[in-house]
Amino acid sequence: MLQIYDLKTEYLSNPMGLDELRPRFSWKLKSDKIGVMQSDYQIVAYSSGKVIWNSGIINSSESQYIRYEGAELVSRQQVSWKVSLTTTDESGMKESAHSEIAHFEMGLLHPNEWTAKWIEPEADVVYDERKPAPYLRRTFEVKPGLQQARIYQTAHGIYEFWINEMNGTEDKFKPGLTSYYTRLQYQIYDITALLREGMNSWAVMLGDGWWRGVTGGTVKNNFGYKLHYLGQIELTYENGEREVIGSDESFKCSTGGLVASDMLMGDIYDARQEAPEWKSHWYDDSSWKQVHCTTDHTDTRLIASNSVPVREKEHFTARPFRDSAGQLVIDFGQNIAGYVKMKLKNCKSGQEIRLTHGEDLKDGCFSLDNIRDTPLLISAFQEVVYTCSGSVEEEYCPLFSIFGFRYVLVEGYEEEIHEGDFVAVAVYSDMEETGSFTCSNPLINKLVQNSLWSQKGNFMDVPVDCPTRERNAWTGDAQIYVRTATDFMNVYSFFEKWLKDLTLEQYASGKVGITFPSTSSVHNPQELERNIKDNPLWTLAGPIGNGSIGEDSAGWGDAAVWIPYMIYLCYGDKQILINQYETARKWVDYMLACAKDPNPLYEQDPQYFHYEEGELDANYIFDTRMHYGEWLEPITKKDTGESVAEAIMRMRTHGNPRVATAYMYRSAENVAHMAQILKKKEDYRKYKKIAERICKVYDKYLIGDDGVIEPGHQAAYVRVLAMNICSEDKRSKVVKQLIQEIENNDYRLNTGFLSTPFLLHVLVDCGYPEVAFRILEQTENPGWLHAVLLGSTTILEKWDGMDRHHGSYNHYSYGAVCDFLFSRVAGITPLFESPGYREFELRPVPGGTLTYAEAIYESLYGTIRSRWEQTESGLNYECSVPVNTRARVYLPNGQCISVGSGDYNFYS
Repeated sequence: MLQIYDLKTEYLSNPMGLDELRPRFSWKLKSDKIGVMQSDYQIVAYSSGKVIWNSGIINSSESQYIRYEGAELVSRQQVSWKVSLTTTDESGMKESAHSEIAHFEMGLLHPNEWTAKWIEPEADVVYDERKPAPYLRRTFEVKPGLQQARIYQTAHGIYEFWINEMNGTEDKFKPGLTSYYTRLQYQIYDITALLREGMNSWAVMLGDGWWRGVTGGTVKNNFGYKLHYLGQIELTYENGEREVIGSDESFKCSTGGLVASDMLMGDIYDARQEAPEWKSHWYDDSSWKQVHCTTDHTDTRLIASNSVPVREKEHFTARPFRDSAGQLVIDFGQNIAGYVKMKLKNCKSGQEIRLTHGEDLKDGCFSLDNIRDTPLLISAFQEVVYTCSGSVEEEYCPLFSIFGFRYVLVEGYEEEIHEGDFVAVAVYSDMEETGSFTCSNPLINKLVQNSLWSQKGNFMDVPVDCPTRERNAWTGDAQIYVRTATDFMNVYSFFEKWLKDLTLEQYASGKVGITFPSTSSVHNPQELERNIKDNPLWTLAGPIGNGSIGEDSAGWGDAAVWIPYMIYLCYGDKQILINQYETARKWVDYMLACAKDPNPLYEQDPQYFHYEEGELDANYIFDTRMHYGEWLEPITKKDTGESVAEAIMRMRTHGNPRVATAYMYRSAENVAHMAQILKKKEDYRKYKKIAERICKVYDKYLIGDDGVIEPGHQAAYVRVLAMNICSEDKRSKVVKQLIQEIENNDYRLNTGFLSTPFLLHVLVDCGYPEVAFRILEQTENPGWLHAVLLGSTTILEKWDGMDRHHGSYNHYSYGAVCDFLFSRVAGITPLFESPGYREFELRPVPGGTLTYAEAIYESLYGTIRSRWEQTESGLNYECSVPVNTRARVYLPNGQCISVGSGDYNFYS
C-alpha cells in the first residue's frame, strides 16, 4: 500500500511564522512494493477556502525542495496544502495516493506592519555589575466573539512570556542568537486558547542572554548594555475586526525574585522578593514604574525564526550521594547541557541553597578543575543561588541559564531527597534524530551514544564548542563535525540559519571569523573602547572590523566552504550553495591574497624563485598569517620555556604552510565544484585551474620525493591523502610513511584537531582497513575508547582529559569519528552526483573484532538500513532502500548491484 507522510514546509512541520515568499515543500513515501519511484505529483494549496496554487500534474519524481509557485503570499496568511501523486514499481504497476493536509502561516512581511514600539524597562545600569531581570506587564481587554489571537515578539536579550499566568510556549532561549545588529529573529505563537473574554494579563521577563551576558567565556555586553522588548498581540474577531495591542508606554516594569541571571554564570534568585501573582490581571502594579520607548538598535531587520526551536528534551532522575569530602552531590548519570528543576521542602525564610554544576569527580570529590582550565575573568559560574521564601514547598527552574554538567553540588539543603525533587533537563535545538549505529563491540556503541550526547549538548541554536566555560560557536569544530552531525540529526535548517550569520559577519577582506556571531571579537563599539587597554587582543567584529588574532586561521575559516558543501551532499538542496557561494568564494580569494604576501622566513626557499605562467610558485603556498593548525595534537613536545605571547608571535610569523595550503587547495576545489553545480562556468574554470596549480605546487615543495612530509606527525600524511593533494608517483610513498608513523606510535593515533576525522577513512581507502579498526578499537590513550572505559558519557576535549582532570568533558568535535561508522563500517554513503541520498552507496566494511554492525538513517526520502553479520557460513548482509531512491550495493565479493526501494538480503 502506498502512503504519503511527513509533509514539511521549509523543513519544518506545520510552521507558524514564515517570511519566505516561495517556501519549499517536501514529503516522504512508503510502499510494500519493490523498486517504487514517484512518476508524477500534484500540489494544491488553499487559503481562506480558495485555491491559491494548483501545480497541475507534474511528471517528476521530485519530492523535496519543491518551491511554491502560486499567488503572492501576504502577511499573516494561513495556507493549507496537500499532494496527490502516482508511483510506478519495478514491474510497471502504477499506484496513486493522496496526502493528509499540511499547514503553514506567514509572518509579518513588511516593517510598517509592526505598530508596536521597542520598550526599555531599565534606567541607568552599571556596565560591569550583574543586573536583576526586568519584569514587564500590562492588561488588556478581549471583546466577545474572538476568533483567533497571535503574538509576535522579540527582544534584545532573551525573553519568556505569560498570558493570564500561563506560559505561552515551550520554546526556550528566544529569540535565539543571530548577528543582532543586522538581523533579529522574532517568534509567532497562537495564544487564542490562553485568552478569555474580558480582562487579560500579558507578562514578560527578560534575561541577559547573548545580548549582554557572558559570551565566549570572557566577553560581556557583546551587543549592548540594556535589555529591550518588542511585542505585538493581534486579535481577530468573528466579524472580521482586527485589534492590535503593542508594546508601548502602557507597559509597567519592576524587578522581582530573579536578582541576576546569566546563561553561563547562572541565577541568583530570592524567592522573598517574588510577587507570586504578578502575572495575573488582578495584580496591583501601582508601585511599578512605567517603561519608556527606545530607538537603540531598533533599525535591525526583523526576520521570522527560520530554524528549529530550542526545547526541553530528556529528563534525568537524581542519584544523591556524599562525596569524599562529605559534600552532598547529585549524579544525574549523563553529562548534558540544561538545568535542574528543584523542589525544596521545609526550608526557612532566608535559607540559601546553592547548586554548582560540574562534569567531574576528582579523587571522589566534586570538582570544577577541568573547566577552570581557562583564563576566565569570572570567579564563579554555573551556579544557581536560591534564597528561600519559607513556604512548606518551593520550586525553582532557571529560565535564562543553561549549564554543562553531570554532577551538581548541593549546599545549604539537608532534607532527604526523594524522587522528583531534583530533575535534570537536557535543553537543545529540537532537531529530528535521524541516525543510529550499533555493533558487537559495546564500547563502540557507547562511543556513538557519547557523540550524540555531545551534539545535543552543544547544538543550542548555534553549535558551540562546549556548554561550560567558553560556549564559543567555533567554526573549526563545526566544519570538522558537520558530516557526522547530519548522520545523527536533521541539521539542515539549523546550519542554514547559522551560515547566514557567517555571511553577514564575514570581513570586507573576505576573512572569516573563528566564531560567529562573534564572541572572539566584540560587536559593541563602546564596550570595545572600554576594554581595549585590558584586552589588547579584542577587536571589532565583522564586517566592519578586521577580526581578533587567529581570525585568518585555515581549517577554521574554511567552514565557509566545507559546511555548505557537506550540507548540499547530505540534503541535496542547492539553496544552501546559492546562499553561501559568494561567502565561500570570498574566503578562497582571501587565502589566495594572503598566499601572495611574501613571508621573509621562506624567501630563500626555491618556491620564491620559480615562475610558471608568469607567477611565482610561492604565490600558491599559504605561508603567512596565524593558524591553529593541528590543535591539541597528542604529541609530547619539549618544554622550551616559551610564553603564551611568544608562542602566538611564533605562530603569526612562521605561518603553517603545510596545513594552510592544503585547506586553500581543498576550498578552491570545493568552490570550483559549487560553481559547476550552480552553472557558473567562468568561476568553475577559474577555481579549478587555481586548485590544480596549488596541488602541483604542494606536491613539488611540501612533499618529499620519498613521501616524507613531517616526521612524527600522522596528521601531515592523513591530510594529504584525504584531500588528494599528492601526485600518483608519490601517493604510495606517502601511504607507506603514514603506516610507518602509525606503527612507530604502537597503532595509536597522534593526529590533531583537523586531521583526526579523516584518519580511519584514509586507511580504508588506502587498503588498510584492519589498521583502521585496530586504532578504532584500542583502549589506551590517545584513542576514542579510552574515555569510554573511564566512564565518560560525552566526548572529551582532550584525549587524556579524565586521566588528568583537565579540559572540557563535552566537546563534540572528536565525535566526528562516528561518520566512519555510518559511512564505512555500515557503508551508507551519499553521492555528489545524486545528493541528499536520492541515490547512494551501500558499501559496508567489516573488520576488527566486530561480528555484526547495523546503521539506520532516516533520510529525506525515508529509512535507509544497512546491517551485516559474520556467521559460520559467511557474511549475511541486509539492507533497506526507501521509496523514490536507488542504491548501489557493493558486496564483499566485489559485485555491485543497483537496486530500487525495498528490503534485501545477500549471503556470501
